[in-house]
Amino acid sequence: MKPIARKNAKESGVAIAVPMTPDRWRMVDDILQHAITYQPDDRDAFVRDACRNDESLHAEVTALLAVHDATPSDFLERPGVQILGLETPAVDDLHRALLTAARDASASSKPEIAEPVRGRRISAHVAVFAAMGGILAGVVLGWGFSSTPIIARWKAHTPWSWGAPAPAPVVNADVDVNAAVANGLALVVVDRSGSLQRTIVANRPWTPRFSPDGRRIAYGAFGPGRNSSDLWITDLETGDTRRVTDDDGDSNDPQWNPAGTALAFSLDAPTGKDVVELPLSSDGQHVVAARPGIQFPNDWPRDGKVLLVTDEQEGTRHDILIQPTDGSPARPYVATMADETAARMSPDGRWLAYTSDESGRAEVYIDSYPIPGRRLVVSRDGGMHPVWRGDGRELYYWRDGALVAVQIAKTRDDGLPAIGTQSELFRAAYEGALNTMYDVSPDGQRFVIVERRRD
Repeated sequence: MKPIARKNAKESGVAIAVPMTPDRWRMVDDILQHAITYQPDDRDAFVRDACRNDESLHAEVTALLAVHDATPSDFLERPGVQILGLETPAVDDLHRALLTAARDASASSKPEIAEPVRGRRISAHVAVFAAMGGILAGVVLGWGFSSTPIIARWKAHTPWSWGAPAPAPVVNADVDVNAAVANGLALVVVDRSGSLQRTIVANRPWTPRFSPDGRRIAYGAFGPGRNSSDLWITDLETGDTRRVTDDDGDSNDPQWNPAGTALAFSLDAPTGKDVVELPLSSDGQHVVAARPGIQFPNDWPRDGKVLLVTDEQEGTRHDILIQPTDGSPARPYVATMADETAARMSPDGRWLAYTSDESGRAEVYIDSYPIPGRRLVVSRDGGMHPVWRGDGRELYYWRDGALVAVQIAKTRDDGLPAIGTQSELFRAAYEGALNTMYDVSPDGQRFVIVERRRD
């Protein structure tokens, strides 16, 4: 999953430094914010899990946690002369800047920063301010971190400018972080090599989907005290998480409309599950499809006129339906004795990719749309859960724990898509299910994945 150099470095006990970009800072801060809510005995397991195999990331978070733990609880309220042992106007000015920036970061965070364990009110940001205070003042703090290689990297790559509010992704009050770790599933964002970009803390995450602009991720997850799922949206640029539903309806399987302004999803109904649409600017959800049995959306194609839906009736296997978004009756696209699931429409609206076990094992197929009948087998030796890149020139699927990328040419002489080179991008502990448990950003550079947590 990692490049050979990274693997060998890990085996030799050396963590390779990764440039401290704004995205890297947000990832460090996100993990740090959640880590401080844990008791020390449980914290390391969480940090290890969140950082996966990124030893450099683990070292950075661990170093800043040590600063946090060593920071006196009244750090922000103490004058600079007491903090640094130097009685100079510059130190007092620095302390005032620390205090202002930290308070601005806390005040601008919504919801409010969760109070850490042991009753301390110093946020993860203050650990960074403490470290940066030692850097900018040019002194060694009592706990001795300002001269370490980790803090030296922060000196060279200061993630914000003094005088401006610091980045403020926070622990969302609606997320039970202990349950999120205990449930056995993780929601992660990785790049094309499988390297971790962000961990989204979620309890029982399900069916993550990138927004059409690639900035947000919608997914199903359990809130504290819930025995069913709600819908959530996490902004990848700010780290903010928004709870979209808050009830006992087991809302799940979110799909963005083409404009990114509404979600279609599955909702409990007396006879199974219905398909519902919810505009994100209001609470006015309405039922798109109500019929006996269980149905849930897989995709919302770009023309916005239909939803691709998996349908399960009592005593039958799964079929793929085309459900008009105006609520008119659905029509079957493929309904056989086999299991047909996980349908995704090509960006140009001409082809539909899906999973079927018609051959005796799960395989990925592409068929013509709107009328099926010109079908191609895409996968080799089994496969599941196809997803298109935003330009339709690449298709992805899972095979035995590996994410495979397939090059798709426009058409062959007979008008069918030309299946090109297939290559394994990376391996992961993908949590396969009836619906597709991962997604790809429109540019094909990032993947959000529901993974089984590793020991």
